Amino acid sequence: MVRGVTCTPGFLLLGAVLALLDGEGVLPWALLAAAVHELGHYVAVRLLGGTVKEIRLTISGGEMVLDRRRPLTYAGELAAVLAGPGASLALAWGALRLGEPGWLPAGLSLCLGWFNLLPVWPLDGGRALLMILSGFLPHDRATAGVQLCSLALGTGLLAGGVSILAKGGGATLALMGGWLLCCQIGMGKMEK
Repeated sequence: MVRGVTCTPGFLLLGAVLALLDGEGVLPWALLAAAVHELGHYVAVRLLGGTVKEIRLTISGGEMVLDRRRPLTYAGELAAVLAGPGASLALAWGALRLGEPGWLPAGLSLCLGWFNLLPVWPLDGGRALLMILSGFLPHDRATAGVQLCSLALGTGLLAGGVSILAKGGGATLALMGGWLLCCQIGMGKMEK
């Protein structure tokens, strides 16, 4: 059983800003998509014999702290990491079967699932890449590989987003690239 759920001030601030800007009623569907995504991780951890000590809701998403007294194997941890995007994609598929009423939740869930599969730290894809590389390389070299991939993709997304913005397009891609690059500051905290 989870011993605690904590919300950081950044999460609360982001939630308040998004609620203020949400004139179309998208936020409840986005929260549903995020909850299903995190539930996918949680269910996988539990099915694989692990225990979640704490769930932290941060400005960059949900983080689960596992009880290290009941560790998962590398394969189990990889399955748990990929279960979140898997749950997102399953929700998208189910919502699409509803027809037009399901398009918004399907689109949000699909975007969340695919975005999290990018091989960029701290997204699920970056965590999965680190686990896979750590199976073949020393941890420091695996970490360096994930860092390089994360910086390259983050920079590419930022550059592409700035280009789109300069042509009169939206700022979403530039913001995502910038956010992913900012996340690289904490990459030294990658766990073994």
